[in-house]
Amino acid sequence: MLWPKATRNIRCICMNITITKSPLCLCIILFSSFDAQADWPQASGPDYNYVVPGQAAKSFSGARGTNIRWRVRLPNTGQGTPVVYGNRIFVQCHEPITTDTEMSSLTIGLCFDTETGKELWRRKLPAARTTDLSSLFSDNTAASAIVTKDVVAFVNVGGRISVFDHEGNQQWTYEWVPFGRHHSRQHEPFVLENQIIIVKTIKDGLPISATTKGGSHPLGRSKQFWTHLHAFDLKTGKINWIAETGTGCHAASTFGYSKLNKPVIMTGRGGGHQPPEEPFGISRVNARDGSTDWDSGIQGYPSAQNVTFNKNGVYGFVGQNHIMLDPANGLELKRVSLTTNVRITSGYPNYESLDGQQFQPAKKAITYQTNIVVGNYHYFLSHKAGFIGRIHLNTDAVEYLQVPLQVVRSTHNKEIKILHQKTLPNDMKNADGFLATQDKRNAGSGWGHVSAASPTVVGQYMYIPTMVGTVYVLKWNSEKLDAGSLVSISDLGPAGKTWTLSSLAHSQGQLYARTLRELICIESE
Repeated sequence: MLWPKATRNIRCICMNITITKSPLCLCIILFSSFDAQADWPQASGPDYNYVVPGQAAKSFSGARGTNIRWRVRLPNTGQGTPVVYGNRIFVQCHEPITTDTEMSSLTIGLCFDTETGKELWRRKLPAARTTDLSSLFSDNTAASAIVTKDVVAFVNVGGRISVFDHEGNQQWTYEWVPFGRHHSRQHEPFVLENQIIIVKTIKDGLPISATTKGGSHPLGRSKQFWTHLHAFDLKTGKINWIAETGTGCHAASTFGYSKLNKPVIMTGRGGGHQPPEEPFGISRVNARDGSTDWDSGIQGYPSAQNVTFNKNGVYGFVGQNHIMLDPANGLELKRVSLTTNVRITSGYPNYESLDGQQFQPAKKAITYQTNIVVGNYHYFLSHKAGFIGRIHLNTDAVEYLQVPLQVVRSTHNKEIKILHQKTLPNDMKNADGFLATQDKRNAGSGWGHVSAASPTVVGQYMYIPTMVGTVYVLKWNSEKLDAGSLVSISDLGPAGKTWTLSSLAHSQGQLYARTLRELICIESE
C-alpha cells in the first residue's frame, strides 16, 4: 500500500517494550521526525509497507559472492531486519554461545558502517527472561532495531529497551518482565502526535508461569488476559488511551490514513494457540483516542498475517479465500476463491500457463506473514510449497507461479542444482558452529509456516526471501504472473548453511540482509 506524503513526517521507534511497571506483550511505537537519510528506519521501511522507489540488484548470490559488496560475521542469531540511517546500519543479535542451545536472555546491539561493513560499536542488552535463539515465529528473537536522526533503540523481547545516540552513548533504558503467551511476530510500529503505542494486558501482575516456551496457550479466555493497544505520552509516560477492542498477540497491526485523512490502525484477532481476544476478525482503531471505529467479526480469521489496507479496501485471507472489507465500516465487500478458476504457470524452466484451473493447496492457503499489497496486486506465498500467488484487487483474477524451492550453487565450480520437491536440510548452526535452535522445523523449506519474511519492493522489483536463504526476484507489475515475471532466483548464502526470517532493507541502491550467521550488503548492479 502507498501512504500519503503526510506520513513521511513521522517515523517509528518500534518493537517490544513498555514504559510503565506493567508486564506487556511485545510491541512499541515511538514518535520522531522524518529525515531523508533515514532510508530504512524500521523493519517495514520508511512508509510502513515494505515499499520504496529506487533501484537495486536484480540478481545476486551469497554462495558465490556475486554482487556482494561486503559481508560480516554476526555473534549469533536473530531475526530482525537491518535498519539504516545515513552511513550507519544497526542490527541486534543474541549473545555469543559456547554450546548448542535454544534459549538466551542477553542480546547485543551492533552498529556497522554501510560503506565497508566495519563494526563501529556494540552494546550488551540484558533482559529479565529468556527467549528463543531462533524460532519459526518471526521477529521474536533479537527484534529489529529502530533508528531516528537522534537515536537508535534496541528491544530485547525478554524485557528491555535500550536507547543510544548514534555514537553508542546510552540515553535511557527500561526493563520489565513481559507477559507474553507466545512471542511470534508482533505489531509493526505506529506513531502519532508524541504518543508511544504498545500492546499489553490491561490488568497488571499476571503470572508468566504458563506463558513461556513450553506453554504458549493463554491462562484463560477472560478479558483480563486480553491484550490491547495502549497509547502512552512520550514525554510523561501517562496513558492517553487504551483501545476498546482487543488485539491478538500474533496480529501484525498496520498504521495508515482513511479517505478523510484520519489516522487509523487496522488490527486483528484470531488464529492458532487459542488467542482469547474475541470475536475473531479485524478492527479499525481511531489512532487519536483508541476508540473503535468498527469491529468486523470474521469466522476463522487468522490474525498472524499482515493486515494490509489502502483507501479502497482492507485485505486479508480466510481459509482458501481472499477477503476485502470496506475501510469505512468494516463490511465485507467481496470474498474471492483462491483455488477456483485460477491461472497457473508451472514447469520451470520450460513454463506453461493454463487458465481456468483448480488449484490444490495445502490445508491452509498462504504463508501468513509473506504477503504484500503493491499497486493493484496482493501478493502471497501459498502453503503449497513452490507457488507464489497474487490477486488483482480490481478484477479478482488469481494467478500462481511455480518456482523451485532452492537453487544450489556450488562454491567450487559452476555447477547448479535445481530442487523442486524439498530443500537441503539446514544445519542451523551459527557462525561459530553451534546449533542455535532445537526446533527441527527450522531445518525445512520454510514454506507453509505462519511466519516468514515479508517481501520488500524496490521500484518495479519485489524481493521474496524464504527461510533457506532463497530470494525470488519478481517484476511485480508484470501484466501476467508467468515466466516473464521471474527475474532471478538469488540466494543469501550456501544451501543448507543459510537461514533467515528477515526481510531485506534498502538504502541508496543497496540491499541489506541478515542470516543466522551474517550481515550482508548487496551491491547495486
